[in-house]
Amino acid sequence: MTRSEAVTSLVSLLLLLHASGAIAQVTSPGAACDSLVKTRATDPAGYRLRGDRCEGVYVQDVSGSSNLVLAALIEHFERFDDSSGLPLRVEWTPLNGSPVLLRAYSLKSGLYYRMETARPLLGGRYLWSTSVLQSLEIGRDDIGVVGMTTLRLGEGAQPRDVYVPLRISQRRPPAASSRYQVTLWPGVELSEVFVTLATTRADGEPQRYLERDAALEYGFYPAERGVRIRLPPLTARGIYYVRIGATLKAGGSATTTFLLYHAGSQPVER
Repeated sequence: MTRSEAVTSLVSLLLLLHASGAIAQVTSPGAACDSLVKTRATDPAGYRLRGDRCEGVYVQDVSGSSNLVLAALIEHFERFDDSSGLPLRVEWTPLNGSPVLLRAYSLKSGLYYRMETARPLLGGRYLWSTSVLQSLEIGRDDIGVVGMTTLRLGEGAQPRDVYVPLRISQRRPPAASSRYQVTLWPGVELSEVFVTLATTRADGEPQRYLERDAALEYGFYPAERGVRIRLPPLTARGIYYVRIGATLKAGGSATTTFLLYHAGSQPVER
């Protein structure tokens, strides 16, 4: 398998797991790591339960996909030294005390890697050992991390995923920001990317648009390379609707939408 096929397969697997609810299986109390993931039993860095998280490399062969993956939603991410032995401190501002699932995977070509907390986390802080990251030589620019909670928006509505921006640090206190960085992972080359941001109604649907189909105009969007997007600054506390659309170089289009929680001017925990 070529490096290109490997990364495309990684993206496709993540989409398949997310859509099928397989990721949610590891969040149930007492659940083991995802049984759908193939791993080599003799590989010390293989994907398996490691205390309070499932983490490691795996082997999977699935078909490619042109969908867009939300690879990261970050408020602050310090460049870390994985050889120091110090854990990464992952922080977020909880939404009404709701538990959060953390998920990470490699953006490094040819490397099949994932991590998720073994069950949703209460509070707003998690200490993440860098031992596996060190063994795989994964640095800050090689990894995407998201935090996600599930809320029922509106009476009788189905639960929906809401992402919380993450603050990740190792040696220095994290810096607070009202501008979040999204990393988009395309499986194919794109022609242009368009960003929409809006406040939401009680049911999570768009209410007032702050930015609508604004083109990034980066000029070049190669396949299997993260597209970093700075969202406009947010002020009022609440849940926001984000839609990222793209035209594909080979023709056609793709879109991903998600909800994010902005905590407003609440102080960052130290």
